Amino acid sequence: MQIETKRLLIRDFTAADFDAVYAYGSDPEVVRYMIFPRSTPESTREHIDHCIELAHAQPRRCYDMGIALRSTGQIIGGITLAVFDDRPDEAAFSYLLNRAAWGQGYATEALAEMVRFGFMVLGLQRIADSCDAENTASARVMEKCGLQFEGEQDGERRYGLGAAAWQTIKTNRAEPQRSQSTPSGDPAL
Repeated sequence: MQIETKRLLIRDFTAADFDAVYAYGSDPEVVRYMIFPRSTPESTREHIDHCIELAHAQPRRCYDMGIALRSTGQIIGGITLAVFDDRPDEAAFSYLLNRAAWGQGYATEALAEMVRFGFMVLGLQRIADSCDAENTASARVMEKCGLQFEGEQDGERRYGLGAAAWQTIKTNRAEPQRSQSTPSGDPAL
């Protein structure tokens, strides 16, 4: 499966992605706020194999996918949208990007597309997750994608978004900006 955005290709991982996945997964700065340790070659192979297995599950409940640049096809990170088994209309997400890809809006672009996919294609009613309270960059990505801050507990900032709120945000962003006019047609100051 693959999903295209303006600059990215979000696609299922393949065994050929090993070097790129290991590069970002073994970088201590990239995984600094994650609950899992730096990747080893063995854990990277296991992760990719698991992602490939999940991609073939029926019904598919977990979309653990690579983020590639459309211009080069190079994997620059990974993103996951995982539907809960006990709440099939809700999902959690995560993302990791190679440090060289930070600060270019790729995480926001990828997450925004996965949120859209979750609501429009999967019919989810809620998407939520959390980040380390010190990970302000990740918090900002979620906020840019419309997720709303729901609170902080045990050093984690929680964000969530319901389908109705997402639809409102989507509609508001799609409306063109209109300048206000006076009755004479002159732009208002």
